[in-house]
Amino acid sequence: MSRAQRFIFLGVAAVIAVLAVALIGGDKDESDAPTTTSQTTPTPTPDEPDPDDTPTPTPEPPPLLEGGKVTKLRFTEGDTVTFRVVSDVPEEVHVHGYDIARDLEPGKVVTMSFKGDITGIFEIEYEHAGEQIGQLRVDVK
Repeated sequence: MSRAQRFIFLGVAAVIAVLAVALIGGDKDESDAPTTTSQTTPTPTPDEPDPDDTPTPTPEPPPLLEGGKVTKLRFTEGDTVTFRVVSDVPEEVHVHGYDIARDLEPGKVVTMSFKGDITGIFEIEYEHAGEQIGQLRVDVK
C-alpha cells in the first residue's frame, strides 16, 4: 500500500470516527452548543519507509556542446551516447570515427544520440568552421 493510499485510508477512518461520535453523542440535548467540524491530517511515521515513495531523481539534461570550448564526454562501450549541440550560425556537427553528421539551424538546440559501439577518442566538430567543440571517449566495457 502506498503512502498516499495510507493517507486516504487514515483520512476516511478519521471521518468515520468523527461521524460515529457525532451520531452516538447526538442523543443528548445540546441544541445550544456550537457545532464544530474537526479534520485530522495523518502524519507519516518515520519508522515506516514506503518503498513506493522513493523519489525519482530528475534526469540531468545531456551536455550542451557549443563553440568556444571543447566539452569532454566519456562513455562505456554499449552505452547510449547523448549530447546536445547549438550554433549561432547555420552549421553541421560531425562526430569523427562514427561518421555521424547533423545540420544545425542558428540558435536551435539539437540532441544527438547513438550507441557507443566503437571504442576510442573521437573529435566532435563544427564541420564547416573546422572548430572542435567536443571530445568523445568511449572506453572498453
